[in-house]
Amino acid sequence: RGLEVELEEMQNEMENKEKQMKRAMEAEKQRNEKPKGPNRMKPNFRRPRSSSRPKVKESRKSNPMLEPSPESEAAPPHVAALQNEMITLRKQFELVRHTSMDDILSLHRQSEEWSNQASRAVTASTAEAELLREKLAAESAMRLKLLNELQDIRGTVRVYCRPNQCTPGKGKPIIKIPTHDILVLNEDTSPVSFKFDRVFSPGTSQYEVFSELEEPLISSLDGFNVTLMAFGQGGSGKTHTLLGDVNWDDAIDGEGGNDELPSLKSHGVQLQAVQQLFTIAGHRTDRYKDAFSITMVEVHNEKLHDLIAGTPSAESYGEVVLCETRDRASRDKRRGGGEAAVAESAAGWRKGKLEIRTDVDGNTVVQGLVSVAVGSFQEALAAWREAIAQRAERLRSQGLDAKKHERKTNVITTVNIKSVNIATGVGTEGKLQFVDMASSDIVRGAKKAREDREGAVQEVAEEDDTQFGNKSIDAFNDVVNARIQFDRSVPYRNATLTHLLRDSLEADTKVLLMCCVSSEQAHVAD
Repeated sequence: RGLEVELEEMQNEMENKEKQMKRAMEAEKQRNEKPKGPNRMKPNFRRPRSSSRPKVKESRKSNPMLEPSPESEAAPPHVAALQNEMITLRKQFELVRHTSMDDILSLHRQSEEWSNQASRAVTASTAEAELLREKLAAESAMRLKLLNELQDIRGTVRVYCRPNQCTPGKGKPIIKIPTHDILVLNEDTSPVSFKFDRVFSPGTSQYEVFSELEEPLISSLDGFNVTLMAFGQGGSGKTHTLLGDVNWDDAIDGEGGNDELPSLKSHGVQLQAVQQLFTIAGHRTDRYKDAFSITMVEVHNEKLHDLIAGTPSAESYGEVVLCETRDRASRDKRRGGGEAAVAESAAGWRKGKLEIRTDVDGNTVVQGLVSVAVGSFQEALAAWREAIAQRAERLRSQGLDAKKHERKTNVITTVNIKSVNIATGVGTEGKLQFVDMASSDIVRGAKKAREDREGAVQEVAEEDDTQFGNKSIDAFNDVVNARIQFDRSVPYRNATLTHLLRDSLEADTKVLLMCCVSSEQAHVAD
C-alpha cells in the first residue's frame, strides 16, 4: 500500500510538471508571434536540410516519450529544465512501478510461506497444549491422591476448639491456651488440660477459622462426604461460627418484598465454604460441569421440619426429594409406569410429612424434603436468608421465643455436589453438611429410667448423675462412644439427629467437630 501511495504521488507530480511545461511553452509561443500587417514579409518555412539530421533521428531507438521534441530544443531554458525534470520523474516512475510489481508478486509467495509456517506453529502448539493438558490431569490426580492421603494421615475425624471472648465485667477468663493445640481449664486452682487438633484464640477471625478448615471442606468437590458439626453450650457461638451474624435491622424497617429478609454479616464457615466452591467451579468450567443443590432441615423434639419449603426459591427452583427403595423400584418396573409413579409420589409428598429412609445405594435420604438447585453464591445466600426469615415468622406466629427454640433445635444444611468430567464423562457425587447442634447444657441429678433385674422400669435420682439436657445430644454421645469402642451395633436410631447423620458418622466421611466453649466462670461445668 505504501508503494501504491508513492506511485500516485509521483504520477500527480508528473502531471503537474507537464501542465506547467505546456503553460510555459504556450506563453513563450505567444510572445514570439509577430503581429500580422500589410508590410509583413512572407515567412520562408523552407530550411536547408542538413545531411546529419536524418542520421541522428534514425540512430535514436529509445522511448519517444523520453526524447526532447523540436519545440523543446527551441524552448527557453526554464521550459527545458521542466522537461528534463519530467523525463527524470518518468524514469523514476518506471523504476518504482517495476519494483512495486515485483514486490507485489513476491508477496503472494511470501504469504504462502508465512501461512505454512503459521499452520505448522499452530499444529505444534496444539499438540503441546494437549500434552500439557494430559500432564496437568495426571498431576492433578496425583496431587489429589497425595492430599487425601495426607488428610487421612492427619485423621478423617478432627476436633477443633473455639473459645468465645469473656464478657467484660464477668470476671477473669477460666481458659488458657499455652499452645496451638492445648487448652487448659482452671489453671490457677485445679488445672485440667485438653488436647485438640487446633485451638483457636478467642479473637480469631472468621476467615482464619475457615482457612484452617478449607482443605477438607473443599474436598467435597472431588466426590467426598464432609461434615462440619458445631457443638457447645448455649450462647457459645455455634451459629456465629457456622453462619455468621444475622442482622434484622433491615427486616424491621422494611415493608415487604426482599426488604424483610435479614442480612448475614461476618460470614461463617459454611457461607465461605460455599462461596469458595462456586469460585473453584467457575475456574474449571472448561474441564468440569458442576451442579449444586441445597437442603435445610430442622430437628426439634425428634420431629423434622423443612426450612426451605414455602420460600420463593423453593417455589421457583425446588424439587421434592424421593427415596427409591428396592421394593419400590421393582414394583414400578413391573407396573411399567416409572415416571408417572414418581410424579404421583412427588405430588403426594409435597404436602406430606418428612420421613427418613435408606435408598437402594444405602444412603440416608429424607423423603419429602425440598431440594433447591443453586447456580451461584448469591442464589445460595438468598435461600439461606429466605429460610431464616420464614423460620422467624413461623416462630412469631406460634408465640415461641426464638432463642429458647434455637437452644433445643438442630439445623442440618446439606450441599449436594455433582461433577462430570467433560473429557472423560466420569462423574462424582459429593456431599457437604453443616450441623448446628442444639445446646449441650448438662443437667445434674436428673432422673433416669433404668431397668432392674426383673425388667421393671424405675426412675432413679442420683445427685452425682450428669447427663445432657437435650435428648439428641445425649444420643449423639452414645453413638460416638459406640464408634470408639467398635461396637457391632451402633444406636443410630435412638434419636432423629443420629439417624439423619448416619452417613456422616461412618465409612470414609470426613468429620470435623468444632467445640464452641465459653470462657466465663459461670459455665465451667458445661
